[in-house]
Amino acid sequence: MSTPSTRNRKCVHPYPDLLHLRDEQKADDTFVRVFDCVECGPYAIPLDIDDLKQPVRLQLQFLRQVIAIPEDKVAEIRQQRYAELHSRAGGE
Repeated sequence: MSTPSTRNRKCVHPYPDLLHLRDEQKADDTFVRVFDCVECGPYAIPLDIDDLKQPVRLQLQFLRQVIAIPEDKVAEIRQQRYAELHSRAGGE
C-alpha cells in the first residue's frame, strides 16, 4: 500500500467503504490515524494522542504504530460486510 496522504478532515463515506487501519507516529513525531476508503483511497488525519486511553497511547509511543485492522484483511472484511448488507436488503 502506498504512503497515505495527510488530510485535515476525514471523508464522509460510511463503513464498509471506509476502514480504520491503524494509528501511527510519523518520522516528524506527529501522530496520525490511517484510513482506507474505496472512493478516496488511503489517507491519514492528524491524531491528538491525548485523546487515546493510556495503554494505547503508551503502545503507540513505544512501538510507533498500533494496528487496528491488518492491511491484508481490508478487502476481505469489506467483501463480507457487503455480502451481509446485500443479503439483508434482499430478504426484506
